Amino acid sequence: MPDDLLIQAEAVTKTYHAGNVAVPALRGVSLTVGAGEFLALVGPSGSGKTTFLNLVGALDTPTSGALTVFGRDVARLGKGERAELRLHALGFVFQAYNLVPVLTARENVEFVLELQGMGAERRTRAEEVLAQLGLVDLADRRPNELSGGQQQRVAVARAVASKPRLVLADEPTANLDGENAETLIELMRTLNREQGITFLFSTHDPRVVRHARRIITLEDGLVARDEPHTPETAHA
Repeated sequence: MPDDLLIQAEAVTKTYHAGNVAVPALRGVSLTVGAGEFLALVGPSGSGKTTFLNLVGALDTPTSGALTVFGRDVARLGKGERAELRLHALGFVFQAYNLVPVLTARENVEFVLELQGMGAERRTRAEEVLAQLGLVDLADRRPNELSGGQQQRVAVARAVASKPRLVLADEPTANLDGENAETLIELMRTLNREQGITFLFSTHDPRVVRHARRIITLEDGLVARDEPHTPETAHA
């Protein structure tokens, strides 16, 4: 697997079971994602977008097919190896923010760095990334003292603090108003452009899709279209 190819999926399927009923979520997805991409997975609810992100994030394993992430076969990784991959190579941004409510914004970012084994310098690193995202004045506030847009920016700060090569973002703008959504998207585009972080979005939001440089449409668990896209306001 070439160094600039982060994800390679070949005929990936995922089937869930509800009692005795098999429910196929992915029916044979084949695609690749290269380093530095800023791409959106789109499609109707139930098309398999979140399922695919969960597989790439090693939160689940395929039923069949081959899925490699950073050259590692996800299906062959043990539980501990999958946790290690998530902790050290991937960043996650979720619709629900998933911040720790009893920790401040700075502490939420520091917490992930501490899990990764970073020492005293983690405070400095947390403050650096909070400053990059315009959150330095909010570093000592807990999530319930922040607006939705501010909480989501903290979630992005936490996701990118360890300088991952790939960030998986599942409907990251779904709970944000137009201004906050555009601010968040532009922040992520800047991180992509200046730090080379690859972003893979699962989204219904046309505001995200407008800025993507590639759009993959899933329908009924299959890739229906995979097309390059010119962002409306390109900076690079």
